[in-house]
Amino acid sequence: MTEKKNAHTARSTNMNAKATATKAKETAEKAKDTAGKAETTAKTAAAGAATTAAHTAHVAADKAQVAAGKAQVAAGKAVATGRTVAAEAPKKAAAAAGSAWMMIKARKVLAAVAGAGAAAAGATTAVVLRRRAARRRRPLARLTGGRLGS
Repeated sequence: MTEKKNAHTARSTNMNAKATATKAKETAEKAKDTAGKAETTAKTAAAGAATTAAHTAHVAADKAQVAAGKAQVAAGKAVATGRTVAAEAPKKAAAAAGSAWMMIKARKVLAAVAGAGAAAAGATTAVVLRRRAARRRRPLARLTGGRLGS
């Protein structure tokens, strides 16, 4: 009986080993398929990432080139403006100095003109005030020069 048990145990162990081997083989095949899918997904993701990175680098390079072009244009305008200001500054300074020198040379004439202008303004003011005062009088006061009827 011991031999039967041993034979039966050997067979069942053999069957269990075959079943385990089959399951291991199936699991290995599934793992191989999963690894293949993972590899394909990884390759696709890497290709997509490389394409995206290349596109991003290209766009960044284009934007940098445009910005550099704008900066170059702005720098050119700044240089042109600086040249214009530098060229006009001595002319403006010379004109101001010339005007100042003319004022110094003609100070007597300017003083006389200013005095005459002030005198004319004063005379005009006096005439206007006298006429206003004359208009306010009544007819009898105007006839008598303000002695009667004021």
